Amino acid sequence: MKKLICFLTLSAPVFGQLITPSWRGDEGTSHAEWDVFTEAKLAPNFPDVAVDEDATLTCRTSSAFLTSGRNIYSFQAPISMQLDDTTGLLVRNIFLQIGSLGSEVDTAGIQLIVEDDIGDISVISPTQYFVGSQEELTGEFGGLGTIYGIQWDLRERPFTGKYTILFEAASSSMSLDRVSLDLSENYLEVTKPRPLSIQITGEEVTVSWLGGRRLQSSQSLVDGWVDVLVDEGVNQIILPLQKSTTFFRLIAVKPAE
Repeated sequence: MKKLICFLTLSAPVFGQLITPSWRGDEGTSHAEWDVFTEAKLAPNFPDVAVDEDATLTCRTSSAFLTSGRNIYSFQAPISMQLDDTTGLLVRNIFLQIGSLGSEVDTAGIQLIVEDDIGDISVISPTQYFVGSQEELTGEFGGLGTIYGIQWDLRERPFTGKYTILFEAASSSMSLDRVSLDLSENYLEVTKPRPLSIQITGEEVTVSWLGGRRLQSSQSLVDGWVDVLVDEGVNQIILPLQKSTTFFRLIAVKPAE
């Protein structure tokens, strides 16, 4: 019988790509995404990757400035962000992703603010949040590169119209790298991604992984490991299904390499 066994070892945090929710693009959904910021503070940034004319992202920290990579950053104070949007959907599901460099996001302080037709305001905490990927930074200032996944289950409190999401850094020296926002009228929980995944389809095996790690394989743990050769930036390979057992693992790439 043909089989493939995956053996996974992790030697450092992972920093990878944003998650694409399974419902994105379906009827009753919307998506906005920011990657290159144009306003450092007290003025709205509009989505530049997935455009939504009603969504804006504003930094409320007076000491913030734009980095050379067009991130929002402050070394004097934690940056505080405000996301404003108006939607025609009856929202039961929000999935927010925040990519940051340096200091961490204060996940305990993330809030969704909704005002109903009679002016009552609700402040709603996320249903779940997780670190989708993370990597230690090797530059002058150190810290972590992190992608946070934050989700609200609003089946008991659906809304339409205007809303606000507030989030901020846990300390100074956080660089806001990118933000993604997905809404849907139906709730489906986002599963925390696994660093290494194996999918068997017919006579092929697809191996996918997150972040800038090196993939290695072994036919026998006694004989050691060999690098799986892929092009730079490629995080997926397709192999023929074989009768022999194959082990895989991810290892950190040293900065000098």
